[in-house]
Formats: sequence, C-alpha cells, structure tokens
Amino acid sequence: MEKLKDVILNNGIKQRFFLSFKKDYKILELGCGIGRNAMFIKKYFSEVEYHGIDILSEEKVDSFINFNKVNLEESELPYETNYFDAIIFTHVLEHLNNPLSLGNEINRVLKKSGRIYVEAPNWSSILVPSFGFHREQHNPFNFYDDPTHIKPWTKHGIYEFLSDNCQLKVQKVGIVRNWIRIPLDLFIIILGFIKGDRKRIISSFWNIYGWCVFGIGEKKN
Repeated sequence: MEKLKDVILNNGIKQRFFLSFKKDYKILELGCGIGRNAMFIKKYFSEVEYHGIDILSEEKVDSFINFNKVNLEESELPYETNYFDAIIFTHVLEHLNNPLSLGNEINRVLKKSGRIYVEAPNWSSILVPSFGFHREQHNPFNFYDDPTHIKPWTKHGIYEFLSDNCQLKVQKVGIVRNWIRIPLDLFIIILGFIKGDRKRIISSFWNIYGWCVFGIGEKKN
C-alpha cells in the first residue's frame, strides 16, 4: 500500500522504475544532487549499493550515497565496466554542453540487462510564461527561468540519445504525466496560491502540463 501511495503521489513512471529494483542492485545516479532520489530508494531498498556523481561538495550529499565528485563533461566515469544494474539520470541533460559524449561511458558501466532512466524538460517548457509568483522561492515555470539550462529535449531526442549514443534498446519514451494525480494537483495549486508556496504550485503544474520527458533504455549485449 505504501508503494502504491508513493507512485500515485509522485510522478508515477520514475517511482515505478525505482520500485523495480532488487535489494542486491548496484545503482549509479549521474547528477545525484543532495540525494532526493536516493532517499526514496533507501526507503524500500536500504541494502543496495548506491553510487552518485555530482560537482557538489561531499558534505552536502546524503551519506547513503557512495559519492564521487566528478564533472560529467570533463571526466570518464570512475567505475568498472559492466558494474551497474541501473543508472538514474534525471534533470542533468539540460545542463550539459555536450551530453552526447556520455553515451559510451553509460553503456560501458551498465551490466547486460542493466537499465537507465533519463528525464529532462520537455521542449514545450519554453512556451510556458515566466511566472512572477514569489520569484524569491526560485524553481522554473519557463525552461529559461533556470539560467543554467542549455537546451530542452523532445521524446525523440531522448530516444536518439539512448539508442544511438548509448547503444541501448529503448524500452519506452514519453511525457512525464501522472494522470491519477491530476485531480489532487488542482487542489494543490489552489493551496499553493493560498499559502504563497511557489514550489508546491510548480510541482503540480509540471505534472498537469507534461513539463518533462523521459526515456528508459536497456543494455542488451
């Protein structure tokens, strides 16, 4: 029941990918940040071997993560070949000048039958107005509200990245939208306006609008 609740209340597809893991998995998160995805996974799979890469200082990263400070645009991945059962790569592609250079390394460190989940802003996020509600709370409505964003992605762009650059079999690409959650999102947006909570509004708006695209790829050989 708790797992179902997490799938319904979150973006759905990403949580279902996470919940397909096994307790003996070796997992790599590219651009792990402070560890938000890791915290979700730790709740259900505390035994996994979880590795993360980012340019943050190590003291900012959750201790559950075996952390390496690495610039993805300048370095090879510091791991053995065929090591990981799963890779998580969410909201990093749009920040990279040359994300295609990562394809060979992603393929190299994935085990056979290993899978990757990729998520990035949808191209249509550039059409959203730059909303001025509590700007001091940050968080983007329009793609370019985040000055570190370089380019948005399409479903086909994600497909090509996984298929051509990473040499993986693409299992699925699509828009990140949890239809079950939308009635709740409408209520959350109203509540966000009442409470002056920009982050709450954006989370629900992203889901309703389909602000992000995703892809899942698998290494077949």
